[in-house]
Amino acid sequence: MMFSGCSNTPPIVRTVITKQTLYVLPPKSLISQCLPAECDLLHNNGANADLADCLTQQLAVIKKCDTDWQIFEKWRTEKEHEQSLHQ
Repeated sequence: MMFSGCSNTPPIVRTVITKQTLYVLPPKSLISQCLPAECDLLHNNGANADLADCLTQQLAVIKKCDTDWQIFEKWRTEKEHEQSLHQ
């Protein structure tokens, strides 16, 4: 029987490399729902047709912004969950 201290064979050294993905998420303070902007009807003398058009445009902007916010919030929540699983 040969003892390791007496052997001429060098020990086998293996290097183990692990990879970990760490998402750096933006702070929640930068993620907020969109608020409507005020319509500037003073330049158009406040005509009723202008008011309806302005409101339609504002609702479209809010809807688009809120959809973007929801997608971003969902992504952030998923990444937070993934990070908590890996810790």
